[in-house]
Amino acid sequence: MITIPDTEFKAGDIRLAQILNSTTKVNMLKVLKKFDLYASPNLKKDETARRVAAVVLDNPIEILSRLNKTELQIVDEFVKGADDTYVVRKQRQTPYILQKYYLVVTYCDEAKGEWHMLMPKELRESLAADLPFFLDCATRGVKAPSAKELRMMAAMHDFLGE
Repeated sequence: MITIPDTEFKAGDIRLAQILNSTTKVNMLKVLKKFDLYASPNLKKDETARRVAAVVLDNPIEILSRLNKTELQIVDEFVKGADDTYVVRKQRQTPYILQKYYLVVTYCDEAKGEWHMLMPKELRESLAADLPFFLDCATRGVKAPSAKELRMMAAMHDFLGE
């Protein structure tokens, strides 16, 4: 989880590559592994951060398909909000996937026991188009297809020409 010192930041001020660059190269590659994505491990740290960010931004379904209902609702709040929207939640023992895999930065308000999370604008925009489908499935209690299943369905659709 990447923490920030205050809530003066705006989503337009922070880029996903910057967030990723503040962690180790090993952790960046763990992000890709978690989301079943790939970037070469043979790059320098700065280039790895840029590539990981690009791959994550280009594959929103891989991200959304692995989030639970609560986290999809958090993403929905970000999508509906503006660049200065912080989503506030009570602190938990375990961080959200969004925090654990560097998709948001967090301000920890220890006095109130709250996390104030901020998502980069580019990530928010990337996730916006596919979010309604996954959120609807989660709200109805239906297990959404995995990203792999969605890719297979799309390939079959193209193959059969329907």
